[in-house]
Amino acid sequence: MYSSPGQRYGFEIKFNEAPSVRKSMRVALNDLKLDHLWVIYPGRHRYPVDDKITVMPLGSIHEVA
Repeated sequence: MYSSPGQRYGFEIKFNEAPSVRKSMRVALNDLKLDHLWVIYPGRHRYPVDDKITVMPLGSIHEVA
């Protein structure tokens, strides 16, 4: 589990096998004051791309609660 009360998370869905960080993701983090942004994709591996951005397989989304 990743969440704790009061945290703000954002989610972005990508169909690319190797999603990359876009300017719009950083804008969303700042404008929405998100604690973390999760990029959901059809791959198999979870990996951080930034301190506040993590790429996560669709099958693991239940771990963010």
